[in-house]
Amino acid sequence: MPAAQSSLWSDTVTTVIEYPTLSKDLTTEVVVIGGGYLGLSTALHLGEMSNDVVLIEAHDVGWGASGRNGGQVIPGLKRDPDDLEKRSVRL
Repeated sequence: MPAAQSSLWSDTVTTVIEYPTLSKDLTTEVVVIGGGYLGLSTALHLGEMSNDVVLIEAHDVGWGASGRNGGQVIPGLKRDPDDLEKRSVRL
């Protein structure tokens, strides 16, 4: 495994939740691998639709890129924030 790296989120979080280690065989409808933004959102939404979901993460939740991403929209590097707002889809 790669060495643990620090992130602003992990350095400032005030509540740490311990999750159980997978120690037995499970039967489920859906397995989501990875507890970053996409994995957590997928597991949450599938669970809200009454699916039986198990999420597997090798490290802490948000450990990878999701925990190190500042989520900035930087004009000049990609698209202008006003352009992104015009393109956004309202659900």
